[in-house]
Amino acid sequence: MVSDYAAISTVVPTATLNERIARDPDDDRVIARAIAADCEFIVTGEQDLLVLEEYRNIKIMAAAESL
Repeated sequence: MVSDYAAISTVVPTATLNERIARDPDDDRVIARAIAADCEFIVTGEQDLLVLEEYRNIKIMAAAESL
């Protein structure tokens, strides 16, 4: 499974936001990288991200929902 994800993954350099979005400021780095990578969705178990549901047309979902 890890090999499958590695084949479709891209490493994105550090990115920052000019505003605070998530309840946990550390999660803003995830959002910033998703924006920089032009992602369609973020798959996470982090509740501070999941409560957002979507940001700038990036769907934020739990792993079970992504399946």
